[in-house]
Amino acid sequence: MIKGNKGDWSELYVLVKLIADGKLYQSDINLNKDLNNIYDVIKAFKNEKDYVLEFDRNEQINIIKVVNEEKLLLQSHTLIEFEEIANKIFNGIKSNSGLSFNISEANSFIDNSLIKKLKAESNVKSDLKLKIYDHRLAKETDLGFSIKSLIGSDSTLFNTGPKNNFIYKIEGDLGMSVSDFNSYTLKPPERKSKITFRLKELLEKECSISFDKIQSFQLWKNLKMIDGDLPEIIAFALYYRWIYGKSSVKEVAEILEKEDPLNFYNNEVSEQKMYEYKIKKFLAECAMGMTSEKVWLGEYDSFGGVIIAKNDGEIVCFHIYDFNLFRNYLINNTVFEQASTGEDENNPGNPRTKKGTKKYYYGWLYQAENDLNFKINIQIRFKK
Repeated sequence: MIKGNKGDWSELYVLVKLIADGKLYQSDINLNKDLNNIYDVIKAFKNEKDYVLEFDRNEQINIIKVVNEEKLLLQSHTLIEFEEIANKIFNGIKSNSGLSFNISEANSFIDNSLIKKLKAESNVKSDLKLKIYDHRLAKETDLGFSIKSLIGSDSTLFNTGPKNNFIYKIEGDLGMSVSDFNSYTLKPPERKSKITFRLKELLEKECSISFDKIQSFQLWKNLKMIDGDLPEIIAFALYYRWIYGKSSVKEVAEILEKEDPLNFYNNEVSEQKMYEYKIKKFLAECAMGMTSEKVWLGEYDSFGGVIIAKNDGEIVCFHIYDFNLFRNYLINNTVFEQASTGEDENNPGNPRTKKGTKKYYYGWLYQAENDLNFKINIQIRFKK
């Protein structure tokens, strides 16, 4: 009996739904179908541990097991039957909750199809491989797609992790101990975020706050791979996100353009929005699979784009040809999310030791040898 979260089940839903429909629609900037840009879906491929499953669409849908180029027909379905299977999976995603669940209505199909896992392996560049008829090239082509699901919840674009912390150096006179500072700033007035409150209190005390490094060296390398300025740009973005109290990535990018912390524009008016452009690149690479701890090579061979599974069950895509459109969609529809800080409220400025606590551990002032430091964590989610 296979279990998974909403995102895991969405990968199977997208495969079954696209094969049932036989069409993949290009999206516009608002996730509406572009009826003038449609790709015919001919076949889908699903990698299992020791074999590949092919979902071949003609008058009916044949599910074929492939081992060392030898093919075995497992079962056949009518198009209507496959549409019904897609609906069962979709309804199961919508009706279930929790970190992991089973969709009993789909068990028979899953077992008979020899599906052993819902989600593509983390070392695979794409979540789903399709054979489509590409009308722009006027030929059939095999392309891999990343899948982002908005079904039942807001999908995370860039997941956080224990080392996704940007570390800032604090210099100046606190006028009190670090422990006292963390204690009196733990519960700010007017329901402000304690991160915002603490950063503003440091500024009130005329302390300087400067980016030092990223806790994850691999994340630093991945960001440098995309753009040499990205570690500093993301660091300023996170800082402004809390100082200005703006979670929208688009709004934070606008603040960066105005503040120009890296002095790109030398106090001149510029038509080139460098900060926004570089953040768009970062968001797009995240959508294509860039994470904090996996080596990112930035290779796009046979990459078709990103498929979005919408909350109403419709499926649209941003093809690699239209990536400017996709980048604009991303920056307009994502937010910096606050992951759990992991701070012990009974002992401010220290990690919670309770079992099961998420170990991100950021958002308070701490001493590291002779330095004062402050960590801010990064997680980006599609907004509601």
